Amino acid sequence: MAVYISSLDVLNFRSCVSTSLQLTSFTPLVGLNNCGKSNCLTALQWLVRKAKLGVEDFHEPTLPVQVMGTLRGITEADLAVLEQKHRKKIEGHVRDGALMVRREQQVPGGDTELTVMNPDTGDWEPNPTGIDNAISALFPDPIRIGAMENAEEDASKAKTTTTIGKLLASMLAAIQEQHEEALTPHLAAILGMISAEGGDRFKELGRIDDSINRKISDLFPGIHIKLDFPVPVFNDLIKAGTVKVYEGEGRGRAFGSYGHGAQRAIQMAMVRHLADLKRGAAAAGGVTLLLVDEPELFMHPFAVEQVREALRALSEAGYQVVFSTHSAQMILAKDAKNALLMTKKHPEGTKARPRMQSVVEQLVDNPTHQLQQLFSLTNSSQILFADKVVLTEGKTELRLLPSIFQLVAGKTMGQSSLAIVAMSGVSDTRKSMEVLSALGLPACAIVDLDFAFRQATKHGFLQADDPDVAACKNVLARMAGAGLVSLDGALPCKGIQGPASKAFELLAADDEAKPHIAALIQKLRAQGLWLWGAGAIEPHLGISEKSEHAWLSLQVRLESEPLEDCCSDSDGIRSLIEWLDAPPAVQPA
Repeated sequence: MAVYISSLDVLNFRSCVSTSLQLTSFTPLVGLNNCGKSNCLTALQWLVRKAKLGVEDFHEPTLPVQVMGTLRGITEADLAVLEQKHRKKIEGHVRDGALMVRREQQVPGGDTELTVMNPDTGDWEPNPTGIDNAISALFPDPIRIGAMENAEEDASKAKTTTTIGKLLASMLAAIQEQHEEALTPHLAAILGMISAEGGDRFKELGRIDDSINRKISDLFPGIHIKLDFPVPVFNDLIKAGTVKVYEGEGRGRAFGSYGHGAQRAIQMAMVRHLADLKRGAAAAGGVTLLLVDEPELFMHPFAVEQVREALRALSEAGYQVVFSTHSAQMILAKDAKNALLMTKKHPEGTKARPRMQSVVEQLVDNPTHQLQQLFSLTNSSQILFADKVVLTEGKTELRLLPSIFQLVAGKTMGQSSLAIVAMSGVSDTRKSMEVLSALGLPACAIVDLDFAFRQATKHGFLQADDPDVAACKNVLARMAGAGLVSLDGALPCKGIQGPASKAFELLAADDEAKPHIAALIQKLRAQGLWLWGAGAIEPHLGISEKSEHAWLSLQVRLESEPLEDCCSDSDGIRSLIEWLDAPPAVQPA
């Protein structure tokens, strides 16, 4: 892309005590309400467009507010559009296409200062003359779309800070060039009819003047008045424009008379058009910052998709889009890698967890596969809003655990900030847990009994010579000799007992194997892994197959019968729910 802000560091601004963000052309900010997402958008806006901050903008009033950003992608063509005197002041600070700038305000209500970093010394140098103008050339006036409660003013009241105001201002030059000559005589005629000095002034105005002046002469002889009605000049007339909304052939209605969904749709359409106008007028390489608070608010699902795709299209056509959201529908799997998970805790304030892309690239050999595994659209809706992630191997857990959790815990998994995510295979368990841990998300996993033999030693959860694994393999060998199971090497395979999973169920029922399986359960549970002691979840639930019919039948029973009557191992199921619901640091073994 062209010039863009790749990183942002915010100090002492509102909830941002010390906040660092990594930005791309399309960056979603995700987090709970009041975690500081909007404050980050405002800080980004302040970096490129100065304004005086009040006491409410200082986290600690005795310390300065500082916002530092790295501008990347600056080319010779970008520098060429700057005025020569401005270019000379800053081009020496550009290194490998990057320029680091810092805006600072020492005290509430004080002046702001913009400094640049010397790439040779690493020192911040005083404001070179013209740096603000240079940044304005690289970043035209940002478009900021606030919360939904501001939609009516933003889209229908022509102030300099509103979308419609900026839209009208952007169109003014073209309209003025084409139509001012035709409209000016009409404005002059109106001026002559109603102004105090008009040659064709309405007689009714003269009669009112005379009546008032007779009364004035009784109080203050020698002075008189004329009513005057100033006629706006062409620019004022256009800038005072507003919006009327029409349905079919009906009469136009005020913007505010429509519902929030229609208002938001109109507002976003105007933003898109304004962005098109700004893009056409921007200098080479210039980028328009589009900062949006919760673009999905009050939109139906299809409209949310349209807004998401509109913002994505803008991000690919010369705009840097940063938005806050509570909707997973605003974030596709390919976007999740660059989403920033925002949190806020006292006294650290607002923080951004590491970007998923950065973490995965550091930890995973095949990042494309892992991102698809963890952050598909379905999974991102869970992961992006969770405090703890539950990884599960089987479809039965994914289908039934949410209902069972609510029955046992008396609340939903969402109310406990738990995400449940299906893995594409247990071979992903270790790496998935590492990725989530690096993101600051505690994770646990639910695995079948065969995991202890096929994956646990391979990925370091158990020692290669674990004695309990060895003892269980001896039991399997005895069972194979008795014609009960089929083995491939030392482990079950499809054979006389049916699928390999059936052999592990038979192993779990063997009295000699039970104490060793119990020991394996404790070893793995201490590492955040729940191992099904009966082989898989189905024997604990008392269902014989993995099918929609079996899952639905159990769900129906759970709605009307106690857990003890529905499940063959209700104690084990309750223990799982208690384990999942425990805070990450104190999960019982």
